[in-house]
Amino acid sequence: MGTESEKRIVLRIDPNDESITLKDIMQRIQEIQRQNPNLDVFFDGDEYAVCSRPREKARPIAEAVEGKKKA
Repeated sequence: MGTESEKRIVLRIDPNDESITLKDIMQRIQEIQRQNPNLDVFFDGDEYAVCSRPREKARPIAEAVEGKKKA
């Protein structure tokens, strides 16, 4: 699994800026995701920022389940 250190802040959002809507944030996330299909782009509420991290390569479901059992 990815580590916290791989997370990168792409866009910090001012929580006091009432002009920014959830729709604005979601559109920005979609735009970044389209430009960077190899990244997982998400909103981090603790950081109040749009963040990204490298996408994990898809694993067979059995391997993923076994990995969780061992952890």
